[in-house]
Amino acid sequence: MQKCDNPRCPVCYPNWKEEEAAAKKRAEEDKQDCIDCWRFYQKKAEAIVSVDDPIARNRSINAAYAQLWWDDRRFQWAGLAAFASKQVGCGLLNAAEMIGKSASDSVANLRKVASVGPAAWMTAYGAQSAVSAATAESGAKVYQMLAKGNTSLFLDVWPLHMFYKKFGLARLKRCLPERKLLRSSVLWPIENSVPFAEERPQILSAFSAIDSGRIADGVKDLAIHEQINILQPAMYNDPTFALLMRANQFAWALHIPTGSAREIQLAFANQCTVTGANAKNERFSKEPLANLADPQQRMTFVLRAAQRFDQLLHDPLKKYDVENSLYLIAHAR
Repeated sequence: MQKCDNPRCPVCYPNWKEEEAAAKKRAEEDKQDCIDCWRFYQKKAEAIVSVDDPIARNRSINAAYAQLWWDDRRFQWAGLAAFASKQVGCGLLNAAEMIGKSASDSVANLRKVASVGPAAWMTAYGAQSAVSAATAESGAKVYQMLAKGNTSLFLDVWPLHMFYKKFGLARLKRCLPERKLLRSSVLWPIENSVPFAEERPQILSAFSAIDSGRIADGVKDLAIHEQINILQPAMYNDPTFALLMRANQFAWALHIPTGSAREIQLAFANQCTVTGANAKNERFSKEPLANLADPQQRMTFVLRAAQRFDQLLHDPLKKYDVENSLYLIAHAR
Protein backbone atom coordinates (compact mmCIF):
# COMPACT_ATOMS: atom_id res chain seq x y z
CA MET A 1 0.00 0.00 0.00
CA GLN A 2 1.31 3.41 -0.91
CA LYS A 3 1.84 5.64 2.10
CA CYS A 4 0.03 8.96 2.37
CA ASP A 5 1.61 12.39 2.60
CA ASN A 6 0.72 12.90 6.27
CA PRO A 7 3.81 11.88 8.28
CA ARG A 8 1.63 11.55 11.41
CA CYS A 9 -0.93 9.22 9.88
CA PRO A 10 -1.31 6.30 12.38
CA VAL A 11 -2.12 3.88 9.55
CA CYS A 12 0.70 4.76 7.16
CA TYR A 13 3.20 5.59 9.92
CA PRO A 14 2.27 3.59 13.03
CA ASN A 15 5.55 4.51 14.78
CA TRP A 16 5.48 8.20 13.95
CA LYS A 17 5.56 9.32 17.58
CA GLU A 18 8.63 7.26 18.41
CA GLU A 19 10.39 8.31 15.21
CA GLU A 20 9.58 11.97 15.81
CA ALA A 21 10.85 11.74 19.39
CA ALA A 22 14.05 10.07 18.23
CA ALA A 23 14.61 12.74 15.57
CA LYS A 24 14.04 15.47 18.16
CA LYS A 25 16.54 13.85 20.50
CA ARG A 26 19.14 13.60 17.74
CA ALA A 27 18.66 17.27 16.92
CA GLU A 28 19.06 18.24 20.57
CA GLU A 29 22.19 16.11 20.90
CA ASP A 30 23.64 17.60 17.72
CA LYS A 31 22.93 21.11 18.99
CA GLN A 32 24.59 20.34 22.31
CA ASP A 33 27.55 18.83 20.49
CA CYS A 34 27.92 22.07 18.49
CA ILE A 35 27.89 24.09 21.70
CA ASP A 36 30.43 21.78 23.36
CA CYS A 37 32.78 22.02 20.36
CA TRP A 38 32.58 25.80 20.28
CA ARG A 39 33.22 25.95 24.00
CA PHE A 40 36.27 23.70 23.57
CA TYR A 41 37.89 25.99 21.01
CA GLN A 42 36.91 29.18 22.84
CA LYS A 43 38.59 27.88 25.98
CA LYS A 44 41.69 26.96 23.99
CA ALA A 45 41.75 30.51 22.63
CA GLU A 46 41.31 31.90 26.14
CA ALA A 47 44.27 29.83 27.31
CA ILE A 48 46.43 31.38 24.59
CA VAL A 49 45.50 34.93 25.66
CA SER A 50 45.65 34.21 29.40
CA VAL A 51 48.98 36.05 29.75
CA ASP A 52 48.46 39.23 31.80
CA ASP A 53 51.12 41.30 30.02
CA PRO A 54 49.59 42.59 26.73
CA ILE A 55 52.97 42.55 24.96
CA ALA A 56 53.67 38.92 25.90
CA ARG A 57 50.04 38.07 25.07
CA ASN A 58 50.49 39.65 21.66
CA ARG A 59 53.45 37.36 20.94
CA SER A 60 51.28 34.34 21.81
CA ILE A 61 48.56 35.58 19.46
CA ASN A 62 51.07 36.20 16.66
CA ALA A 63 52.47 32.69 17.11
CA ALA A 64 49.00 31.10 17.01
CA TYR A 65 48.09 32.92 13.80
CA ALA A 66 51.39 31.98 12.15
CA GLN A 67 51.01 28.36 13.23
CA LEU A 68 47.56 28.24 11.63
CA TRP A 69 49.12 29.24 8.34
CA TRP A 70 51.96 26.73 8.71
CA ASP A 71 49.47 23.95 9.39
CA ASP A 72 47.20 24.81 6.45
CA ARG A 73 48.34 27.15 3.67
CA ARG A 74 44.72 27.77 2.70
CA PHE A 75 44.53 29.93 5.83
CA GLN A 76 46.24 32.83 4.11
CA TRP A 77 44.31 35.36 6.17
CA ALA A 78 45.94 33.87 9.29
CA GLY A 79 49.41 34.38 7.81
CA LEU A 80 48.52 37.99 7.02
CA ALA A 81 47.02 38.35 10.51
CA ALA A 82 50.29 37.13 12.06
CA PHE A 83 52.10 40.07 10.47
CA ALA A 84 49.30 42.53 11.27
CA SER A 85 49.14 41.38 14.89
CA LYS A 86 52.93 41.64 15.12
CA GLN A 87 52.52 45.25 13.98
CA VAL A 88 50.03 45.77 16.80
CA GLY A 89 52.73 44.51 19.14
CA CYS A 90 55.04 47.19 17.76
CA GLY A 91 52.34 49.75 18.56
CA LEU A 92 52.12 48.39 22.10
CA LEU A 93 55.88 48.78 22.50
CA ASN A 94 55.71 52.36 21.24
CA ALA A 95 52.82 53.21 23.57
CA ALA A 96 54.67 51.64 26.50
CA GLU A 97 57.68 53.79 25.62
CA MET A 98 55.47 56.89 25.66
CA ILE A 99 54.15 55.96 29.11
CA GLY A 100 57.66 55.25 30.39
CA LYS A 101 59.02 58.53 29.05
CA SER A 102 56.29 60.55 30.74
CA ALA A 103 56.95 58.66 33.98
CA SER A 104 60.63 59.65 33.77
CA ASP A 105 59.58 63.24 33.13
CA SER A 106 57.34 63.10 36.22
CA VAL A 107 60.26 62.00 38.38
CA ALA A 108 62.35 64.87 36.98
CA ASN A 109 59.53 67.30 37.73
CA LEU A 110 59.32 66.12 41.33
CA ARG A 111 63.03 66.85 41.73
CA LYS A 112 62.48 70.35 40.33
CA VAL A 113 59.65 70.95 42.80
CA ALA A 114 61.98 70.04 45.64
CA SER A 115 64.74 72.32 44.39
CA VAL A 116 62.85 75.51 43.42
CA GLY A 117 59.61 75.28 45.37
CA PRO A 118 56.02 74.71 44.18
CA ALA A 119 55.22 78.28 43.08
CA ALA A 120 58.39 78.75 41.03
CA TRP A 121 58.00 75.27 39.55
CA MET A 122 54.43 75.97 38.38
CA THR A 123 55.60 79.18 36.69
CA ALA A 124 58.63 77.64 35.01
CA TYR A 125 57.53 74.09 34.28
CA GLY A 126 53.73 74.08 34.22
CA ALA A 127 53.45 73.78 30.43
CA GLN A 128 56.06 71.04 30.27
CA SER A 129 54.21 69.11 32.97
CA ALA A 130 50.97 69.37 31.00
CA VAL A 131 52.68 67.97 27.89
CA SER A 132 54.08 65.07 29.92
CA ALA A 133 50.65 64.31 31.35
CA ALA A 134 49.09 64.37 27.89
CA THR A 135 51.79 62.01 26.61
CA ALA A 136 51.10 59.59 29.47
CA GLU A 137 47.35 59.72 28.93
CA SER A 138 47.68 59.24 25.14
CA GLY A 139 50.10 56.35 25.52
CA ALA A 140 47.84 54.64 28.05
CA LYS A 141 44.79 55.02 25.80
CA VAL A 142 46.56 53.62 22.72
CA TYR A 143 48.04 50.78 24.78
CA GLN A 144 44.63 49.85 26.19
CA MET A 145 42.79 49.99 22.87
CA LEU A 146 45.42 48.06 20.90
CA ALA A 147 45.55 45.32 23.52
CA LYS A 148 41.76 45.03 23.70
CA GLY A 149 41.29 44.91 19.92
CA ASN A 150 44.14 42.45 19.42
CA THR A 151 42.78 40.04 22.06
CA SER A 152 39.14 40.29 20.98
CA LEU A 153 39.80 39.71 17.30
CA PHE A 154 41.81 36.60 18.13
CA LEU A 155 39.04 35.26 20.37
CA ASP A 156 36.62 35.69 17.48
CA VAL A 157 38.53 34.43 14.43
CA TRP A 158 40.97 31.79 15.72
CA PRO A 159 38.19 29.44 16.97
CA LEU A 160 36.41 29.79 13.59
CA HIS A 161 39.52 28.53 11.80
CA MET A 162 40.03 25.70 14.27
CA PHE A 163 36.40 24.58 14.04
CA TYR A 164 36.49 24.56 10.23
CA LYS A 165 39.84 22.78 10.24
CA LYS A 166 38.50 20.00 12.49
CA PHE A 167 34.94 19.56 11.22
CA GLY A 168 34.73 21.05 7.73
CA LEU A 169 32.42 23.51 6.03
CA ALA A 170 29.12 21.62 6.35
CA ARG A 171 29.37 21.33 10.12
CA LEU A 172 30.57 24.92 10.44
CA LYS A 173 27.43 26.04 8.62
CA ARG A 174 25.24 23.86 10.80
CA CYS A 175 26.87 24.85 14.08
CA LEU A 176 27.61 28.54 13.56
CA PRO A 177 24.22 29.74 14.93
CA GLU A 178 24.85 27.87 18.19
CA ARG A 179 28.08 29.75 18.94
CA LYS A 180 26.26 32.78 20.32
CA LEU A 181 24.73 30.57 23.04
CA LEU A 182 28.12 30.83 24.77
CA ARG A 183 27.54 34.52 25.48
CA SER A 184 28.20 35.44 29.11
CA SER A 185 30.19 32.23 29.65
CA VAL A 186 33.32 33.08 27.62
CA LEU A 187 35.93 35.81 27.66
CA TRP A 188 34.88 38.73 25.45
CA PRO A 189 36.50 42.10 26.29
CA ILE A 190 34.37 44.16 23.87
CA GLU A 191 30.88 43.03 24.89
CA ASN A 192 29.78 46.67 25.31
CA SER A 193 30.39 47.45 21.64
CA VAL A 194 30.24 44.10 19.77
CA PRO A 195 27.98 41.15 20.70
CA PHE A 196 29.88 37.88 20.91
CA ALA A 197 29.49 35.52 17.94
CA GLU A 198 27.15 37.78 15.99
CA GLU A 199 26.33 35.98 12.75
CA ARG A 200 27.88 37.84 9.84
CA PRO A 201 27.58 36.86 6.16
CA GLN A 202 31.32 37.28 5.61
CA ILE A 203 32.14 34.35 7.91
CA LEU A 204 30.44 31.62 5.90
CA SER A 205 31.29 33.25 2.57
CA ALA A 206 34.97 33.35 3.62
CA PHE A 207 35.16 29.69 4.59
CA SER A 208 33.09 28.68 1.57
CA ALA A 209 35.67 30.45 -0.60
CA ILE A 210 38.53 28.75 1.25
CA ASP A 211 36.81 25.39 0.86
CA SER A 212 36.49 25.85 -2.90
CA GLY A 213 40.07 27.06 -3.33
CA ARG A 214 39.25 30.76 -3.83
CA ILE A 215 41.84 31.86 -1.29
CA ALA A 216 41.92 35.57 -2.23
CA ASP A 217 38.14 35.82 -1.83
CA GLY A 218 38.41 34.16 1.57
CA VAL A 219 41.07 36.64 2.66
CA LYS A 220 38.94 39.57 1.49
CA ASP A 221 35.80 38.38 3.31
CA LEU A 222 37.70 37.73 6.54
CA ALA A 223 39.40 41.13 6.24
CA ILE A 224 35.99 42.80 5.96
CA HIS A 225 34.73 40.84 8.95
CA GLU A 226 37.86 41.67 10.95
CA GLN A 227 37.96 45.39 10.17
CA ILE A 228 34.30 46.35 9.81
CA ASN A 229 32.42 43.92 12.07
CA ILE A 230 34.92 43.71 14.94
CA LEU A 231 37.60 46.41 15.02
CA GLN A 232 35.54 49.35 13.75
CA PRO A 233 32.98 49.32 16.58
CA ALA A 234 35.48 48.03 19.16
CA MET A 235 38.31 50.51 18.48
CA TYR A 236 37.98 53.01 15.67
CA ASN A 237 34.55 54.33 16.64
CA ASP A 238 36.12 55.50 19.91
CA PRO A 239 36.57 59.25 19.26
CA THR A 240 39.66 59.60 21.47
CA PHE A 241 41.47 56.67 19.88
CA ALA A 242 40.53 57.86 16.39
CA LEU A 243 41.87 61.34 17.20
CA LEU A 244 45.13 59.91 18.52
CA MET A 245 45.59 57.90 15.33
CA ARG A 246 45.01 61.03 13.25
CA ALA A 247 47.46 63.00 15.38
CA ASN A 248 50.09 60.30 14.92
CA GLN A 249 49.62 60.30 11.14
CA PHE A 250 49.73 64.12 11.00
CA ALA A 251 52.91 64.35 13.08
CA TRP A 252 54.68 61.55 11.21
CA ALA A 253 53.80 62.81 7.73
CA LEU A 254 54.91 66.39 8.52
CA HIS A 255 58.01 65.30 10.48
CA ILE A 256 56.83 67.04 13.65
CA PRO A 257 59.33 66.04 16.38
CA THR A 258 56.96 64.54 18.95
CA GLY A 259 59.30 61.67 19.81
CA SER A 260 56.43 59.19 19.59
CA ALA A 261 54.88 59.46 16.10
CA ARG A 262 55.37 56.33 13.97
CA GLU A 263 54.58 55.45 10.38
CA ILE A 264 51.57 53.19 9.97
CA GLN A 265 52.72 50.27 7.88
CA LEU A 266 52.56 46.50 7.63
CA ALA A 267 56.02 44.94 7.45
CA PHE A 268 56.11 41.38 6.12
CA ALA A 269 58.94 40.49 8.47
CA ASN A 270 59.35 39.62 12.11
CA GLN A 271 60.74 43.13 12.73
CA CYS A 272 58.62 46.21 13.36
CA THR A 273 59.92 48.11 10.32
CA VAL A 274 61.84 47.36 7.15
CA THR A 275 63.58 49.89 4.92
CA GLY A 276 65.13 50.06 1.49
CA ALA A 277 63.99 50.07 -2.12
CA ASN A 278 62.98 46.40 -2.01
CA ALA A 279 61.43 46.51 1.45
CA LYS A 280 58.70 43.95 2.01
CA ASN A 281 56.10 46.24 3.52
CA GLU A 282 52.92 48.11 2.73
CA ARG A 283 52.43 51.72 3.81
CA PHE A 284 49.12 53.17 4.91
CA SER A 285 49.59 56.68 3.51
CA LYS A 286 52.05 59.55 3.23
CA GLU A 287 49.24 62.12 3.48
CA PRO A 288 49.11 64.04 6.79
CA LEU A 289 45.29 64.09 6.84
CA ALA A 290 44.87 60.37 6.09
CA ASN A 291 42.51 58.83 8.61
CA LEU A 292 43.09 55.24 9.75
CA ALA A 293 39.78 55.28 11.63
CA ASP A 294 37.87 55.80 8.39
CA PRO A 295 36.75 52.30 7.37
CA GLN A 296 37.04 52.94 3.63
CA GLN A 297 40.61 54.26 3.89
CA ARG A 298 41.62 51.45 6.23
CA MET A 299 40.06 48.72 4.07
CA THR A 300 41.90 50.08 1.03
CA PHE A 301 45.14 49.73 2.98
CA VAL A 302 44.28 46.25 4.30
CA LEU A 303 43.26 44.86 0.89
CA ARG A 304 46.37 46.36 -0.67
CA ALA A 305 48.44 44.62 2.00
CA ALA A 306 46.57 41.35 1.36
CA GLN A 307 47.36 41.57 -2.35
CA ARG A 308 51.03 42.31 -1.60
CA PHE A 309 51.21 39.35 0.78
CA ASP A 310 49.77 37.07 -1.89
CA GLN A 311 52.31 38.34 -4.43
CA LEU A 312 55.18 37.73 -2.01
CA LEU A 313 54.00 34.19 -1.32
CA HIS A 314 54.03 33.45 -5.05
CA ASP A 315 57.39 35.09 -5.74
CA PRO A 316 60.00 32.37 -6.42
CA LEU A 317 62.59 34.10 -4.19
CA LYS A 318 60.84 36.51 -1.81
CA LYS A 319 58.48 33.84 -0.54
CA TYR A 320 61.33 32.24 1.41
CA ASP A 321 61.95 35.43 3.39
CA VAL A 322 58.26 35.71 4.21
CA GLU A 323 58.01 32.04 5.18
CA ASN A 324 61.08 32.36 7.37
CA SER A 325 59.57 35.38 9.14
CA LEU A 326 56.33 33.46 9.75
CA TYR A 327 58.34 30.55 11.10
CA LEU A 328 60.11 32.88 13.55
CA ILE A 329 56.80 34.46 14.56
CA ALA A 330 55.22 31.01 15.03
CA HIS A 331 58.02 30.15 17.43
CA ALA A 332 57.72 33.54 19.17
CA ARG A 333 61.17 34.75 18.17
